[in-house]
Amino acid sequence: MTVFVQTAPSHVRNGLISAFILSAGLAVALGAGFAVAYLRKDVSVTVAGQTIHRTTYARTVAQALTEVGVTLQPMDEVAPALGARLTEGMRVVVRHAVPVTLVADGQVASLESAAATVGDLLTRRNIVLYDSDTVVPDITTPLSDDMTIRVARIEHRVVTEQLQLPYDVQASRDPGPSRGMLLVVHPGRTGWKERLFRITVADGVVVSKELVGERVVRTPLEAVIRVGTLERIAARGPVAGQEYLDMQATGYSPFCCPGVEDITSIGMKAGYGVVAVDPTVIPLRSRLYVEGYGYAVAGDVGGRIKGLRIDLGFNTTREALVFGVRRIRVYVIPTK
Repeated sequence: MTVFVQTAPSHVRNGLISAFILSAGLAVALGAGFAVAYLRKDVSVTVAGQTIHRTTYARTVAQALTEVGVTLQPMDEVAPALGARLTEGMRVVVRHAVPVTLVADGQVASLESAAATVGDLLTRRNIVLYDSDTVVPDITTPLSDDMTIRVARIEHRVVTEQLQLPYDVQASRDPGPSRGMLLVVHPGRTGWKERLFRITVADGVVVSKELVGERVVRTPLEAVIRVGTLERIAARGPVAGQEYLDMQATGYSPFCCPGVEDITSIGMKAGYGVVAVDPTVIPLRSRLYVEGYGYAVAGDVGGRIKGLRIDLGFNTTREALVFGVRRIRVYVIPTK
């Protein structure tokens, strides 16, 4: 508060005298032709949680802070503002900016802030919190040096997954077709099951998954096949008296394609003379004679080698490609 008093005498005006007269709680400044009186005020200054009570004749917040020795940095905050006029009983709060790390929405930010609390900082950064989100530390926590603040976006979803249901195979023996020949009476049908899950996602990562229900959407249908059992025996030639099978043949070589290596399923070195068969038709380790190929050993299996199919081994991929796909006759030579 400022009080103006009457003009000073001429001998004071001429000397441009400046002085302070303390009386009854007033500070009076004398100048050229005027005198200004300032009221004494009791104020408090809070810095870093510590409160200083002071009686002062300062006119502004900035002057009061200078009196108590408070040094401000560019990011510090003062309330009321530095230019505010000091009044009786005023409480001045100084918040020094502190370095913090903020982890939110996939971003990591290193910053300085004079925000009072974690929640205050998030508000200033325009980070909106939703009911299911979590913040560590809690939003009411005062900011402190080198604090790391993490905002986790929590989302609850209900998702549906489909599960394949395999079908059963009913097989019967048929003496009419050649051994190994498969006659499909009914192809069968794969079924499907839906499973309902409740999942919790934190910042895009699934952290929990709970099964809440399931139902069969399509029932699998059983496949019905007949398996030929007729053994055909060669009547003439060097393999007379031996069983033969008419088969569809393809070629392969070590490392010719994904999943094909140079060692077979029974530990043999893959290459020419080692063939892949369906073990239910030709037992593994059987000796064979393949027309147009020569003698071989049933030493491997393959996911697509089923029934009357055979995969002939070659030393190079080029040889396997040149062979292509052919119908051939395979003789099964009994082990002595």
